[in-house]
Amino acid sequence: MTTPSKVDPFSLRGPILLRSEQTVPLKDYEELKLKLVILQKKRDEDRALIRNTEKIKEEADSFLLARDKLETQLIEIQHKFREASSALKKVEAERDEFEFKNADLQESMEMMTLDKEMAEERAENLQQEVNLLKEKIEEISVDLDVFKKEGDIVNRGQDYDGDGKPSLEALQLEKQNERLKEALVRLRDVTTVQESELKERIRSLEKDNAMLRDVQSQNEKLQLLVGAAEAQIEDVKQRLDDALNAEDMLEQLTDKNLNLTEKVEELREAVEELEMLKEVNDEIEENHTETEKQLQAEIDHKDMLLREQLERIRSSEETNADYENTISQFRELVATLQHDLEQLRHKEESQLSETRNLSSQTQAMMSINMTLQSTVMKAQAKSIDLELRRLEALQATDNLAYVQPYLPESFFKSENDSIRCLLLFKRLVFKADLIIKHLDQNHNVSEKIASTIPERLIVICEMKQRTGWLADLAKQFVTYIERGSVENFLKMGQVFHELVGTERRLNGIVELLRTEELNEAECLLDLQRMIAQLDHLSDTYISGNRPVFDQYYAFSRALDFNADRIAVDLAYVVQAVTHATREEENQALDVFKELQDDFLEPCNKLVAQAKTSKAVARKIVRRLDDLSEQSATLKPDLMERFRNMHTTSNKFATFCLEICKRMSAYITERRSSKLPLVASAMQQILFNTTEELLTINETAMWDGAWKVLDVLCQELVNANHSVLDDAKIEKVPPAEAPWVRRASDLKQEVIVNHDLEKKLQMNSEEILKLAKDVKLKDQSLQESAVKIQLLEKRSEVVKKQTEQIKTLEEDLNKAREQEKFFKEACDSLSLENEELERELEELKRAKKAEKQSSTPRKSEFDLASGPEDPIDNMATKTQLDSLKSAVRYLRAENAHLKGKDIRQGLDLGALPKFKSDETEEDIKKRDQAKNLLKSVALETKVLIKDIQSISASPKVVSLAKHEVGRWQTQKRMPDFQFQAQQAVLFTLQKRSLELKSKIQQLGKLGIVDGKPAKSYIRINMFTISHPSITQSAVTQNTLQQSLAKIHLPRLSLLADASTSTSLHHHVNLRSVAEFERIHAIFVN
Repeated sequence: MTTPSKVDPFSLRGPILLRSEQTVPLKDYEELKLKLVILQKKRDEDRALIRNTEKIKEEADSFLLARDKLETQLIEIQHKFREASSALKKVEAERDEFEFKNADLQESMEMMTLDKEMAEERAENLQQEVNLLKEKIEEISVDLDVFKKEGDIVNRGQDYDGDGKPSLEALQLEKQNERLKEALVRLRDVTTVQESELKERIRSLEKDNAMLRDVQSQNEKLQLLVGAAEAQIEDVKQRLDDALNAEDMLEQLTDKNLNLTEKVEELREAVEELEMLKEVNDEIEENHTETEKQLQAEIDHKDMLLREQLERIRSSEETNADYENTISQFRELVATLQHDLEQLRHKEESQLSETRNLSSQTQAMMSINMTLQSTVMKAQAKSIDLELRRLEALQATDNLAYVQPYLPESFFKSENDSIRCLLLFKRLVFKADLIIKHLDQNHNVSEKIASTIPERLIVICEMKQRTGWLADLAKQFVTYIERGSVENFLKMGQVFHELVGTERRLNGIVELLRTEELNEAECLLDLQRMIAQLDHLSDTYISGNRPVFDQYYAFSRALDFNADRIAVDLAYVVQAVTHATREEENQALDVFKELQDDFLEPCNKLVAQAKTSKAVARKIVRRLDDLSEQSATLKPDLMERFRNMHTTSNKFATFCLEICKRMSAYITERRSSKLPLVASAMQQILFNTTEELLTINETAMWDGAWKVLDVLCQELVNANHSVLDDAKIEKVPPAEAPWVRRASDLKQEVIVNHDLEKKLQMNSEEILKLAKDVKLKDQSLQESAVKIQLLEKRSEVVKKQTEQIKTLEEDLNKAREQEKFFKEACDSLSLENEELERELEELKRAKKAEKQSSTPRKSEFDLASGPEDPIDNMATKTQLDSLKSAVRYLRAENAHLKGKDIRQGLDLGALPKFKSDETEEDIKKRDQAKNLLKSVALETKVLIKDIQSISASPKVVSLAKHEVGRWQTQKRMPDFQFQAQQAVLFTLQKRSLELKSKIQQLGKLGIVDGKPAKSYIRINMFTISHPSITQSAVTQNTLQQSLAKIHLPRLSLLADASTSTSLHHHVNLRSVAEFERIHAIFVN
């Protein structure tokens, strides 16, 4: 006995057998060996393909990294562009400010040029006068020549006289000629002098014309001085200070203007550079967009290649799996057969009967070998078919790539998107049908209903229904495009870009199905979004022209899927209730029977009814498929019936789904609390749901649902009968595809003469250029008209200002002359007054000395106490009269000179301090009041200055047109300018109201009265500081601001030697009214 050699069942090479030991035919063995070699070669090829796909994946990863880098570079460029744009905005804002200032300067220069033109006109007039004088001189010279000739004729006549002596007339004529010669010489001298004077005058005018800028600056200074004079008439010192400040400001402004012009030039250069940068950035952006499009196209191409490679890999993996399965089966068979053969060899001599078994086994092995050969041949046929299909696809893509460059650009702008949209709708239909087919294969509804129903099946049925509705909507679009007009076909190109996202979502669902990672709940949301999008598109594009056949097919297929949903939901409810009742051990029999009779049996009947409705719906779908093959369809009369059936089926399906959710929630709640089911609670749930969704009030459980489903089944049967009726069917006429019609139209349009098109293009370009030129000319004319109006207005304003300046200068000269005259008069009067005061003091001293010597004990001089000295009385009276007349004259002259300016001209600091019995607290309060009043007065002055400056500034809003295609600052917009002016006026109004409220608060406190006066002087009666004034009056008037003090000499008659030694009366003036009153007393 020979020991059996061990055989490795997984090795491709078996043990080496001798020819005598081989029981398998050698021919078959060699064929199998050849097949094994072929399979090994194919496996090596598959490995090479896998390596190529890995390389492609690596290239794709590197490309993705490059795309990320490009995106980061893009973000950086955008950030830099934003920074540059913000800097540009700032620069342009500053440029606008400088341009505004520059415009003001140009306007001033234009005014100067106008003045120069006026001077030139004057010079021309003078030149005309000179020409006239020259003409007159020529006429006089002509007259002289005539006179000379006449004189010669007369002299000749006299020569021919007898005596030969000149007559008297000749002598007279000679004298007259001499005089005329002298006159001519004088005229010549006068004309030469006049010409020289006129030339000098012209030169001086030219010099004046050249000095117009200096005159303009002086004019501006005078304007500032006039404004300061008008604003500060009340305070002469402040006016002088402001005038000096104004001169300093003018110098500063001129310096600033020069600096700003330099900055404007620098900023213009910067703006030009930034514009260049902007253009470069725009070019970069355009290049970037182009490169991005190219990269996106390359990415799409690579994605397509990757998908093809992945499909190839999948097919190769499947074929490899088939090959490996066959090889493993063959190895197992070979190993088992070899083992059997070895056993049979040992038993061949002793057991003859085993030879028959051996022959039968060999026959079985031969049959298995034949099956293996057939499977291998099938796999080869499949692989060959796949390769041929791949070749066809590659040929089609290559053909398309070769044909596309020959197509015109108009095709890619108009028809390309429409064709891609049609193909996209067809893809959506195919992929949706593929999802439904896959779900039907993996989840058979009839088998699952017969056995246990998983909860997942409910969501799958709903997903099938929605996917079918999506496919039917896409079919409607396909038929609408294929049978529509050319205009509709071109219009549907707009839809392509909107539907790219829906195709990606559907591709995601297909990919999840392929990898068996499908999440039905999320897919339901995606499908609902896609259906909503397609519904919206159908309402906007094909609302009135929907294909009839596709609508019938959509409604019938929806009825089929809704029947599945109804059956599954109700069967799941029955299953859940039965499981719950079986699990409960303490369930009473009567309760179980009640549930069985009232709830479960009617629910089972509803399931059966749903199955019958599904069968009828399937018959309708098959009939519609037959009609589509026959190019026929139903008449539109049945559309309303199908639509009503669809709505009722949807309504009933949602009702069943809601019942399933509520019942399952109720059962889980009762299970968690370990309580038995209650029939009344289940009945209440059922009644509430039917009343909410079906609007039917039930008397028994499932009564309303049975009615609705029975009516639906009856309608389905009637619809089936009408579908089978030939009278309800009509033929669909064949229609030419819109792209074919469009192609024929384009072929006819190509015959048009190209020269005419070129001429038309040239003419259109010329028309556009002419229109642009006309617009530019109109704009320039409008701008020039506006500029002329502005210049006219400004010239009028300047004329008025010059007239005002002249009048003001005349007034100033007169005032200065009067001031000089009055100063001299005042000086003389002051000298006289000083002399009179000295005489008065001497008289007073003499009077006192007399009094002390006569009556030293008396304190007062009594007029009735004793006799008077008539000589002294007369002297004092005369002195008093003279003093009074002098004072009256002085006061009248002073009032006439100063008038209202006395208030600002008084120097309060130089006067002697008023002595009163004030406390420190009163002094502090008075100082606080002074400070408050001064602050309020300063605020009023600042506010008045701001109002004057704003009123003097131009309020014209620039209405320049916005240049299209260029960026423009917001400050140039008319709305922004108007809003800025309104904001300034609003702030001034707010400030004036706040200041008014402050003055009113000060008036309430007693510091200032309610009137918002220009100054901070309180008007009240004047007070005289006489010893008879009480202390209360003094304390009341401590907070009052004194305007001025007047010193009057006290007469000896009223002197009080005992109380005070002062020889003067002190009069405190508190207001302008007090001054006017005391002035009236002295003048009158």
